[in-house]
Amino acid sequence: MDELLSLAKQCLSIVSTATLKDEEIKMLIQAGITDLQRQGIKASEDTVDSLVKSAIMMFVKANFGNVDIKEKELAQRTYSLLCANLGLSQDYLEEENA
Repeated sequence: MDELLSLAKQCLSIVSTATLKDEEIKMLIQAGITDLQRQGIKASEDTVDSLVKSAIMMFVKANFGNVDIKEKELAQRTYSLLCANLGLSQDYLEEENA
């Protein structure tokens, strides 16, 4: 989780030493992982795959705080496209969905 938290802070332009929003970011990271799993895509806190990490980060950006609405909409569209593409690859599907 620490690696994903650090990456999320970087993607959100939050200083790595700031901790005020850590719990919200962790909640969104976990929600992104759960949403990917709900769609049958292999995802976990210790994922090393860059595409899965990108999808999680787009989920976080789309749902975090009060940032620019256009940026949130772009992140949501990007997340949806990543999910669709990951779902088309057998390599990213959970075994029961493959």
